[in-house]
Amino acid sequence: MSLDDLNSKQRKAVEFSGKHVLVLAGAGTGKTKTIIARAAYLIKNGVNPSRIQILSFTRKSAGEIVNRVNTMFQGKEAKLLKGNTFHSWCMNLIKSNPKIFQFHDYIVIDPDDQVNIFKMICGNNKPILEKTGVKPNVFLHIYSFCINAGVNLTNAIRHLVYFGTDDESTNNQINEVKSLYETIIRAYIEYKKQHKYLDYDDLLNNVIQTLRRNEVARRHIARQYDHILVDEMQDTNPLQWNLLMLFQQECHLFCVGDDAQSIYGFRGADFRNVHQFKERLPHSETLMLEDNYRSTQEILDVSNWLLEQSPLEYNKKLRAIRGEGEKPILMNFNSDWEEANWIADDIVKNRIEKSKDYSDHLILSRTAYGLKHIEGALIAKKIPYKLFGGIQFMQSSHIRDIFSALRIVANIKDEIAWMRYLQLWEGIGDITAAKYVQKVLVAENIDDCIEILKGENIKTAELIQTLEAIKALNNNPAKAIEVALEIMNKQLSYSYKEEWEDKRKPDFKILIQIAKDKPTINDLITDFFLDPTLNESYLSGAEVKDIVTLSTVHSAKGLEADICYVINVSPNNYPLSRAIKNGKDAVEEERRCLYVALTRAKNKLIVTRNLYSVQTYDEETEEQGEETEEQKDTAAATYFFNKIPESLFENNVMESVEAKKRDSYKGESINYDPFAAFDFN
Repeated sequence: MSLDDLNSKQRKAVEFSGKHVLVLAGAGTGKTKTIIARAAYLIKNGVNPSRIQILSFTRKSAGEIVNRVNTMFQGKEAKLLKGNTFHSWCMNLIKSNPKIFQFHDYIVIDPDDQVNIFKMICGNNKPILEKTGVKPNVFLHIYSFCINAGVNLTNAIRHLVYFGTDDESTNNQINEVKSLYETIIRAYIEYKKQHKYLDYDDLLNNVIQTLRRNEVARRHIARQYDHILVDEMQDTNPLQWNLLMLFQQECHLFCVGDDAQSIYGFRGADFRNVHQFKERLPHSETLMLEDNYRSTQEILDVSNWLLEQSPLEYNKKLRAIRGEGEKPILMNFNSDWEEANWIADDIVKNRIEKSKDYSDHLILSRTAYGLKHIEGALIAKKIPYKLFGGIQFMQSSHIRDIFSALRIVANIKDEIAWMRYLQLWEGIGDITAAKYVQKVLVAENIDDCIEILKGENIKTAELIQTLEAIKALNNNPAKAIEVALEIMNKQLSYSYKEEWEDKRKPDFKILIQIAKDKPTINDLITDFFLDPTLNESYLSGAEVKDIVTLSTVHSAKGLEADICYVINVSPNNYPLSRAIKNGKDAVEEERRCLYVALTRAKNKLIVTRNLYSVQTYDEETEEQGEETEEQKDTAAATYFFNKIPESLFENNVMESVEAKKRDSYKGESINYDPFAAFDFN
């Protein structure tokens, strides 16, 4: 890629010579191309690639940026370029600076482990569980939201439990239960200290707190970098912003993002990191990319209109480089199944009449539940599909079973791993496992643990054999997995029965391949827990299947398709009713969700609605009579497609597909008793 391959605005961003810059890159405007060109430009102009850090939200996307830069040079010039997620970057900083970060030898735990810890704590505090009426995972969400969003416990409880309500009654309720939440969260923090665990939030928060308290260490680490390039800046939360601010004095920040695509507020993401970038960061500038290379102008007209209705000023209007095409279609349906069957039929029709592949079709829903009826219709018509947003590879129970043995070898104090591993074996339940765990946790090393277990008269010999076999394989994690799998095969085949041989066991070929790149078991555990998604590069020889893609909007970023169905754009779904309760910020995030969905379409956009929901909304609006300005704002917040111009769509008829198909009966009515024909004899 040369600068000649860039448009004028992309080139201006790539050649930026100031201190800090935000590149506001609208959907389909080539943000990845721009960040790749920026890295290459810096290297060509003498910047040492080892002093450039690329940050993205998945290891896969960060790796793709680095690989594409390396491909451009076809030599050693860019070999030292690094790409990481925020979490893996912080893990690297911790591991490479043990004198600064005294928690460098702690074990990383993932959300599944966190939930298990909260379950144990809540089990020991049942009165609190009964008084608060919340589940253990809610305590985890509140704790994590406090850390990532930078809010206090009171506001986190208000946001996640009371849907943002701020009145005297709610304040009194929060005051009554706040100390109970505090008890559980303090116990969780203490548990991590005792067992030398770090959760994902700790990786960032502990690095930030350490460097804030140690100015010499902050400068030492910050001066290792000249440029930090951040992808998907709109998804950063206050915690990640605070991390970047520790580097802004010594480094140049090149941040690429789109405030109109900030849709992860429920995780603590703050669109103001982009929307107010220039006001928040001294010596910074903002550049804009608005030339869209993905969609036709008719599709962008709908997307632009949606943003224009917002009370926020996004100040962007996408222009289609590809020019004009088909107008989007607005379809109305009486029911979910009517909608699903029509979409399935349309896909088949496109295959037959327009020679389209299944992979040319993308179906987007606001929620995972909203895709259930679509799945049913596709299955009925034997249409192959893939659902985005399912269980990640590392979250699969059979993978975690093998990992529990490896985790014990890496850290004999890992109570969570011990509990899982012991309960895999026949005859050991949670009470017996807990008894064994209390004994092995006082041991000094893995050999002592094995001797303790040998004295417990355990019936299943493979339990101890597995640990004995892999204890010396810490520096060969791939071999450790092979050995553990061989010994545990009988037990796992019993546990997973008919699924084991064909569905679950083959996954370990992939896991072994991944492990070959890791020097130690601990490195494998840490790296894979930080990014548990399955990298497609490990599926050597796997064919790219011709399938329809189904996805929630939150899993759709990065996806695009020739034909895109955005389903159920109806009242109380865009925006969701709970977002309306949570106030304007939540409503605007719902608008951005819809914007992301609409901008996935390349050539054809079909938007569907529930006819009953829209008609009910219109009737209620008419009953309110003449609207004030405040009422108009409320109506716009209640339903984004309220009063959308008909000119933007090919058809906008308030009549369902099935209603159009039915012919009216023209004959006379006759009297007929439907029960008269019953034979009582």
